[in-house]
Amino acid sequence: MPSSSSIQECKPPPDKCRYLIFTDLDGTLLDHDTYEYRDALEALNYIRHQRIPLILCSSKTKTEIEHYRKELGLEDPFIAENGAAVFIPKGILDTRDMTFVEYRDYKVIELGTRYSRIKDLFAAIKAETGLKLSGFSEMSVDQVVELTGLGRDMAALAQQRDYSEPFLFEDAPWRVLEEEARLADLERAAEKRGLKITRGGRFYHLIGDNDKGKAVQILKKLYETEGQVLVSVGLGDSPNDFPMLKNVDIPVLVKKKDGQYAPWSTVKKVILAPDVGPKGWNRAVLNLLR
Repeated sequence: MPSSSSIQECKPPPDKCRYLIFTDLDGTLLDHDTYEYRDALEALNYIRHQRIPLILCSSKTKTEIEHYRKELGLEDPFIAENGAAVFIPKGILDTRDMTFVEYRDYKVIELGTRYSRIKDLFAAIKAETGLKLSGFSEMSVDQVVELTGLGRDMAALAQQRDYSEPFLFEDAPWRVLEEEARLADLERAAEKRGLKITRGGRFYHLIGDNDKGKAVQILKKLYETEGQVLVSVGLGDSPNDFPMLKNVDIPVLVKKKDGQYAPWSTVKKVILAPDVGPKGWNRAVLNLLR
């Protein structure tokens, strides 16, 4: 069981702080199977009413996240592909001290490795290790639909990647010890090439020297203002969310589909959301903010 704390222990005086909320999507704000967020609408409406920035921080691509930002009516920055890039709408934050590129209506702070390079190195890692891996770049849209439960349109958006390669072991499942050994071999091969392996709700991800935590640190710095304490909240359910949760003031671990929590082993205490996915997300956010 992860080390946990009560919301009351973490909660600062409301008149002295400004909240900033970072959230994962799949299995957290979105239901693991249906990708619906209606069970979180009460908290989402409260956040909107209080004008609290809600920053989507996901392994999803920029086009996938833009889809949900439009549905939710969000105008805040977002973090794509496991912290590979921070997308900041023009005109809302002072980015003069930041290195960024301009893309459409965004200033983009790039932290990850370009997808063309990731794909080349993915092929080299497979050749070196002899492991049978299937990456998104090698799958058809129909295969992505089958593996994710997404509709074809959203599956196509999921394949429009810029910085990371989600993948699966073709011959899984195996015994736990065997899986750990294969993953260790894979991690060593990735590390030799300056890359990392992280695990989300459905897939492993081959990424550059980036994570959600580094991206969160950048946005926290940009949101800091005098006269108020910035209180950052993070909500996630999987190991790839841990860097985000470690870099916020109030980390919240959402219960997974099987009713368990991801194995949080950090000394820092984490709030355990009382339910699965968006239901747990909703209750944790409302308990915290109210």
